[in-house]
Amino acid sequence: MRIFVGLDCGGSSSRVLAVSENGERLFQGSSGAANLLSTAPSKLRQHLLRATDGCPTPDFVCGCFAGLIDAEQRTKAISLLREIFPVALLRAEPDYVAALYATPPGTDICVIAGTGSLVASRTPLGVVKSGGRGYLLGDDGSGFQLGRAALRHYLADPAAASPALQKAVAEAFHTEVESEIVTLVHRSASPAGLVAKVAKSLGPDLRNGLDYAVNIVEAELPSLARVVSQHAAKYHAKQSELNICVAGGVWTLAKTLRDRFHQMLAKEMPHLTVQLGQISRAPQEGAVELAKEMTTEISVGN
Repeated sequence: MRIFVGLDCGGSSSRVLAVSENGERLFQGSSGAANLLSTAPSKLRQHLLRATDGCPTPDFVCGCFAGLIDAEQRTKAISLLREIFPVALLRAEPDYVAALYATPPGTDICVIAGTGSLVASRTPLGVVKSGGRGYLLGDDGSGFQLGRAALRHYLADPAAASPALQKAVAEAFHTEVESEIVTLVHRSASPAGLVAKVAKSLGPDLRNGLDYAVNIVEAELPSLARVVSQHAAKYHAKQSELNICVAGGVWTLAKTLRDRFHQMLAKEMPHLTVQLGQISRAPQEGAVELAKEMTTEISVGN
């Protein structure tokens, strides 16, 4: 019985799923961040080993990594996977490909917003993407961008911050002292992932209609809607309808956030009918589908 393993390795966490060829789930694991560019190499390796500890020996493995932006990083990813799975056939892809493969049939565009953000779709040319570029150069509407805005609001007047925001900052930093928070951010091996944790306060505060939370959404999400619009114009220009699926932690914060984003998309693309849905499968399930594709490639090769 062949075993397929998929890994979804992002800026905040890494998750692993092993599935048999008849669809039985054999193993699930998780650990910390595994971004090839921003996670310290020793931490990245440690997190992968922890996430895969106890995983049965697979035949096919696909690891989908944040930070896999070129051939050098792909080689690095394969080397890491080879250390853990020495006898398996291996494949490495960017993390957004896993999310895209986990979307429902009929999806045109996947809008991923976790620690970072990115827009992707499948076309006759293969998988194409827009946005991304990391927290220093892009990641519009990402958990980092939302978390940074919330953290700046907190630092302006900690005593006046909402209970949810105070709790999110305390859980992320274990201190309320501004100088200590700033130091922790700048010394962090993964500052984007750390700051993104503060975004969780927006969930309850959006549901309660707090002005600061609403203002953050209104300031940060339009730029992501524009990335989607530009992507659609480039890769889906002949379509009159778009089925868009959102994936990532940002979209789980509050329904009002997703609804407002839908309105922003409609404003950016008034000539299109836009349907907005939410991913129903975990990205590691998409990574498993990518691992299964390897069997087809082998069959064609033979």
